[in-house]
Amino acid sequence: MARAIDQADGLGRYCEQVLRQLLILDPQTRYIIFLRTDATGGRWREFANAQTCIIHSPGKLVWDQLLVPAAARRLGVDLLFNPKFSLPLLSRIPGVFVLQSCDWYVNPQNYPWWDNIYIRLMLPLYCRKARGLLGISKTTLEALASRIAMTLPVTGITYAGVGPEFTELGDPEAQQRCRAEYRLPARFILTVARVVHTGHRGLPDYPGGNNERLLRAYRLYRQRTTQPLPLVVAGRDVERYLRARGFSADQLQGVHFLGFVPNERLAAVYQLADCFVLATLFESFGLPILEALATGCPAIVPATGAGPEVAGSAARLIDPYDEGGIAAALLEVTGSPGLRARMAHAGILRARNFSWRQTAERVLAVFDELLPGASATTTAAPATRAPYWRTR
Repeated sequence: MARAIDQADGLGRYCEQVLRQLLILDPQTRYIIFLRTDATGGRWREFANAQTCIIHSPGKLVWDQLLVPAAARRLGVDLLFNPKFSLPLLSRIPGVFVLQSCDWYVNPQNYPWWDNIYIRLMLPLYCRKARGLLGISKTTLEALASRIAMTLPVTGITYAGVGPEFTELGDPEAQQRCRAEYRLPARFILTVARVVHTGHRGLPDYPGGNNERLLRAYRLYRQRTTQPLPLVVAGRDVERYLRARGFSADQLQGVHFLGFVPNERLAAVYQLADCFVLATLFESFGLPILEALATGCPAIVPATGAGPEVAGSAARLIDPYDEGGIAAALLEVTGSPGLRARMAHAGILRARNFSWRQTAERVLAVFDELLPGASATTTAAPATRAPYWRTR
């Protein structure tokens, strides 16, 4: 169920990369890829085991609950997999979905009231329907298990990976083109910000990025040093969001807004930055954290959510509610070339623990448990399969 594959966010990348690796690792199994549009037509034509089925629908609920299960039954599907939470409730075909976030339960203020009601009504039903439940991180599954009074189905942790473009070995020419295109300063601090609900239309702005506190912390940092580095912000509509919340030109001094930056350019921005800072309130995984680590960009990340689970000891952890603490971390990291070098090395080593191949292998392990003998996954070495984490 790949309708999220063209979202310009981490979920879209997860869907795209995991599907590609499944097709590589499991060539004996037929994969039918259900889409709402033909925007991705031809993307998998090199795979003999891939079949695309485009199902047009005016709404996501109709697509999920009526049209996909009808097409799946007609095509003889044995197992439905949705990289995003939801499954057809009336279908007899067993299903697996990935819990990509638990933010509705942890920070319900980030969503409109009706969205919170929908999640609290529907997510437990999807969990009961699922034959297998995968989490993007242990933190996310634990957060859900502590808030839903039910036994979760067989569970595993998939984590996410990082694309080959996110490496410490950057192309100097590509970096210079990127610097010229975005008018990047000679030295800068980088953050990747989110202020919109990706994949949804008509929703209000998303406040969970904690951008207001980060900007106030950056102002404290500027006041505490004689040579402050500019703050470069990558993300759609961030300047509009901050100005709508009362930030003046003086309060945004030293801040450079890039807007949306595609992946192939974003990797070069990480490589050029002195350090990366993320101050979000709750990351279910935090793909920007992994991207920074993989590119050797010293990372300052939240101690909340999955930040410590992803970064381990390779990043400087901060309390995202403590503006003074964020400013102190910026001063510490930007002021010490030796510290940045140690953090860069540690981040590169840490990022090697994550790959899209490993993510797909963990997904396949659940498929094999639910449908033993139905797929040929001998190309995925059993030794690399991650052990399950199960709810009690």
